[in-house]
Amino acid sequence: MPPNIWTPERFEQVADYWADRLVLESAALDIYGQLGDGPLGALEVADRLRLEPGATQLFLDALVALGLLVKDGRKYSNSEAADRYLVRSSPDYMGHRLVTAQFNWELWGRLPTALRTGKRQRDKLILLEEPELARHLLLAVHGSARSRATDVLQRGLIDLTDRRLMLDLGGGAATYSVAFCRAYNDLRVTLVDTPIAAAIARDVVASAGMEDRISVLEYDVDERELPSDYDFIWMSDVIHRRSYNANRALFERLFNRLKKGGEIAVQDMIMDETRTVPARGAVHSLHMLLSSGVGRSYTFQEIHTWLAGAGFGDVQWVRQEGEEEDLTIVTATK
Repeated sequence: MPPNIWTPERFEQVADYWADRLVLESAALDIYGQLGDGPLGALEVADRLRLEPGATQLFLDALVALGLLVKDGRKYSNSEAADRYLVRSSPDYMGHRLVTAQFNWELWGRLPTALRTGKRQRDKLILLEEPELARHLLLAVHGSARSRATDVLQRGLIDLTDRRLMLDLGGGAATYSVAFCRAYNDLRVTLVDTPIAAAIARDVVASAGMEDRISVLEYDVDERELPSDYDFIWMSDVIHRRSYNANRALFERLFNRLKKGGEIAVQDMIMDETRTVPARGAVHSLHMLLSSGVGRSYTFQEIHTWLAGAGFGDVQWVRQEGEEEDLTIVTATK
């Protein structure tokens, strides 16, 4: 998030959001995919997307002004940046992130109601009930998590040299499973997540050529017994989606699924005792209110209480002292 230094210029940036919204909407409409095979006129784009022609021309002209489209006469085409980052076939595609942000923009528009009622502002849960939106969300997280996984490994935040069987709980698009298996040749992984996430994980695992080392299971961890006999459990971006009591119960169950001498690592936006650092975690707690009404960003002390209460020992908060990091890791052993 931007530094917490508030100046008149910063307030102006906050208020000047029109262009940002325009970019998000263009990604959600897949304007750039329509132009991926060559230039089109405003009428052609409007017809393909079922938009009003006059409004579409204003829309496309604004994207030209922002440098995302190029205009030649009455024809529009993608700029180099749009072709690289906003066409789905590109390896650098960032549209998943923008589509997710566009959806969240609409959701955050209901913040006043959430503040008055204290209730979630969505009827459906994305990861359980909305496959298309969940795919955008999971692939957006996958894109950012790949660099985070590299960082975790390069900085030695976890050491899996002596680990052989890992449970990736709530493993999403299998980002960490693939990265950890590439770094540790003797490691095998079982990934557990919802059916929507599991389908994406299988595609990612297959693309990585690791079907023989990473198995993907789909079920609700609160309704079925978890697999057992693991010597390492990895949980990234899981606890903030769950209530305090649900997390406490989950760690009690996980303790019994881990071998003696095994380790658990929990990565999330872990808060200090003031619940204001890191800033992204504080804001994210409001997002959880809006989207699900359950969960928030938890403090290290809360996580310590769950782990110690379940029987884990040597609970450590792995972080860079003096630096504010959005994601940090808590480890514990059995």
